[in-house]
Amino acid sequence: MKTRVLRWISQLSPALAACLGLCSAVFCGPAADAQPIFSASQLPSIIGSFSRAYINTNTDPSTLIGPTGGPQQWIFSQPPDPVDTVRRLDIVSPTNGGNQSSFPNASFCELYTDEVAGTQEQEYYQIAPKLGRFFYGYDDSLGLIVFPQPAIDIPSLIGYGSNWSYAVTQNVGYLSFVDTVSAQVDAYGTLVLPMGTFTNVLRVNQLTSQQEFVDSLPAGPATYVREYMFLIADVGVAAHIISLSSSSPPPANFTSVFEFRRVFESSTLANPPAKSVSGLTLQLQKGLAVLNWASTTNVSTFQVQAVTNLTMTN
Repeated sequence: MKTRVLRWISQLSPALAACLGLCSAVFCGPAADAQPIFSASQLPSIIGSFSRAYINTNTDPSTLIGPTGGPQQWIFSQPPDPVDTVRRLDIVSPTNGGNQSSFPNASFCELYTDEVAGTQEQEYYQIAPKLGRFFYGYDDSLGLIVFPQPAIDIPSLIGYGSNWSYAVTQNVGYLSFVDTVSAQVDAYGTLVLPMGTFTNVLRVNQLTSQQEFVDSLPAGPATYVREYMFLIADVGVAAHIISLSSSSPPPANFTSVFEFRRVFESSTLANPPAKSVSGLTLQLQKGLAVLNWASTTNVSTFQVQAVTNLTMTN
């Protein structure tokens, strides 16, 4: 999984990195205290699907990350900040962008678009049964990067306590950057997003070290980035917290971000979770029941359920 920061060090610029129920939130799947399992096949890979996310670079994540273990609850449903941007992810054919010859084994491409600036980035993948998702490389504003050896960035099946590692090499002229990634599922629980509440969420704690080489010789010390990725079936990475780079591994509860991403719309959800409205009031006016509730963003449909034949009490 591309961290959006594979080019974070040295002089190189970083790469780009619902129906509502009135009375109660609706949850699907097993109970929240069950430890969920996530399959690489649940990552978005169907051409034509998309999602959109808020991007913030000025967040203190120390109150959001939370402890390890579970079940936990992460509240990421805050309204967008005025400085937030929107990034769209489209699943497209690997022929998109004219790079298929560089990624002959890729079966789909993740196309990221900054909806304000219009900048784009493409990442090339294949999901292999019983193995996981192969990551072949990417193309962004700085050029095309093809990994000499693809990486399995998400194994075929993971759960709480799972851990894995991989390494990729980026060659840029006489420079090369070797990224060594170690990842662990360190928490599970419920994630609250602007588009609803999701149970059976896994959190991946990933640490990446990057070493620069000049003509195969190490150039300076390694640089480190820590990330938290929150995985939801069919959405994939529904929230993503990335630390700033540093000369030592960032602490588990870091206080500054390179980027905080949270999805607020996804076409891949067959049954989008419902959530409650706030400020609901009911008034009887001339034989009619008039409902009022607080304004809600990113919602196009409301569902009202009524129960008849109730016994009235004082």
